[in-house]
Amino acid sequence: MVAASCGGATILRRVRRVVLPMLFAVLALASCGGGAGDPEDAEDLLDRAFSQEIQSADLKLEGELQLEGSLALDRPLRIQASGPFRTNHRKLPSMDIELRVGSDGGGQTVTTGYLSTGDRAFLKFQDVYYEQPAAAVRRANRSIARNKGLRGLGLSPRAWLAHAEDEGEEEVAGVATRHVSGVLDVGAMLVDINRFIRRSGGAIHGVTGERLPEPLSREDIREIADVVKDPTFDVYVGKADDIVRRISGRIEFDVPQERLEDFDGIEGGHVQFSVELARVNGGQQIEAPPRPRPMSSLTHSLGGGGLFGALGSGGDAPSDAEPTEPPSGADDDTTPEIQNFRDYAECLDEARPGDTDALQRCADLLERP
Repeated sequence: MVAASCGGATILRRVRRVVLPMLFAVLALASCGGGAGDPEDAEDLLDRAFSQEIQSADLKLEGELQLEGSLALDRPLRIQASGPFRTNHRKLPSMDIELRVGSDGGGQTVTTGYLSTGDRAFLKFQDVYYEQPAAAVRRANRSIARNKGLRGLGLSPRAWLAHAEDEGEEEVAGVATRHVSGVLDVGAMLVDINRFIRRSGGAIHGVTGERLPEPLSREDIREIADVVKDPTFDVYVGKADDIVRRISGRIEFDVPQERLEDFDGIEGGHVQFSVELARVNGGQQIEAPPRPRPMSSLTHSLGGGGLFGALGSGGDAPSDAEPTEPPSGADDDTTPEIQNFRDYAECLDEARPGDTDALQRCADLLERP
């Protein structure tokens, strides 16, 4: 699956660490709202579109990462997420999202899910739901309330987009839209994402168990912006209601030879993404699953690191997080599916990165009866 020294497992772990935070960022973008602009040209259309608040929708997110150099991937790494969501006033959005991270045809793809009702939060693994502690969800909601909702977490996507041009009409998710293209300001985007990470870290960790990556330094942002070339975006805005139906973008980058050490040997590559919204403001309903298990039974069975932590993506909990104690008789909760996943994670750690057959044998462990 991986062509060089560091290995696909390392890349996959790093990417998984930011997947859930970025999912929350997408939902935060959907909740943005503000003043309307004057409908005269493509720039004004974007002003107007990003002033519209989306209260609910069916989300479809697709992302792709391809690297060249010492961390080169034989296949692009893909991220997919789909499901309904509904924003809530000053607390977690309600959502029922299936999440898939891995490479097409490779042996390290993991499918999981995340469900929230706003007051309760659940992680789905092997078709079983595990509930986060109620105290953690309450802390997360207090953090969101202090920031006056998700929109107060620092994301201003309209500021990322420049040099807009009207590309005509196109149908998206069954809706007639106007297509606007332009240039993506990578520096502005990274500054916003930094702000989001700082403000949302405690809330996201509380409901997902995943620790966010460290914010980038100003020097990091400058270095990344320097190697990016031709960053583009496309926004598709409903003709009848000026509501965004799809946002997509592509970023290509080439690292100069003298800067390879600064980027861990990465020579170049590309990142592309697409977020599509269907049935916007359609009254999506999300309900808590019946008979969920406590999250502690899953984290204990996976060695204390949680689903993503079992693959090395986790980190130490923030100092204000409550410790998770294994429940009485937790070993009895270790289902065959959880044991299969533990064996799968151990197999990945032992497999040689470039040995596709070995990685596939690891994946086969997930299918054991």
